[in-house]
Amino acid sequence: MASFAAELVFWVILPALVALGAAYLVWLLMQARIQVLAAHYQTAVAKVENDCSSHRPALDELLAELRMERRRFVRRVPGPNGEETTLITQERLFLRNIPLTSWMEEVLVLGNGQELPAESVTPLVEPSPSRSVTVA
Repeated sequence: MASFAAELVFWVILPALVALGAAYLVWLLMQARIQVLAAHYQTAVAKVENDCSSHRPALDELLAELRMERRRFVRRVPGPNGEETTLITQERLFLRNIPLTSWMEEVLVLGNGQELPAESVTPLVEPSPSRSVTVA
């Protein structure tokens, strides 16, 4: 019976203890590796944030020079069923005085004798913070 207990310890319990010890060592090594990678990541993020903070004022100045010009027209076309009304909105994006886009046009068909929607009624010239011009 003593030999059976010795063989049980040698073939079952001892390999299980070795496997547990190896798993613990692997876990410790992986935790150390994760800490090193986290430290590298934090230094990389700090470097990128530092670089971006130095470029941020230039980006704000560039965005301040962008403006949009907007034109709105009402087209009334006589037809067999009466006068058909169409609202045409044209928009164009500028950097300083250089057009960045061509005229983008949106056509809203209002039909026969319908009123203009409330959002389409704007003053002739919009306030200057957006620097856009509306022509009625």
